Amino acid sequence: MLTILQTIAERKIQQAMAEGSMADLSHWKNVPLPPDDLEHVPADLRMGYRLLKNGGYIPEEVALQKEITRIEDLLTTCRDEREKVRQLRRLGVLRTKLEGRMGRSINLGEEGPYFNRVVDKLSTPATAESAPMVPRNPIRDL
Repeated sequence: MLTILQTIAERKIQQAMAEGSMADLSHWKNVPLPPDDLEHVPADLRMGYRLLKNGGYIPEEVALQKEITRIEDLLTTCRDEREKVRQLRRLGVLRTKLEGRMGRSINLGEEGPYFNRVVDKLSTPATAESAPMVPRNPIRDL
């Protein structure tokens, strides 16, 4: 059973076909649809992702990856050493943030000085001087 709007639409289509004012779409016959760029997204989330994508929003991971690529391109042309160091630091932070967002383990670089300091800090036993002091309760001590 057709609703009133469907009936009107069908009449308009039939009228346009009779007048010959409809575009010839025969070249699209038996042509497969383009691949869905959201096929890796679960089916129940696809519509929401498509709405966000059509609205101009992108996932944070994609924005981070674009920023990383932009900084890498900037570093190839950068001549100022201070700016290069600043951008390298920013690049490291963005990569760490991206790895965290993607659920990957964050590589602290086993050869780096930060890794060695963390290992030294965690491997030394706590002494009485370095142990945190517990605040006294003056009411209970009376």
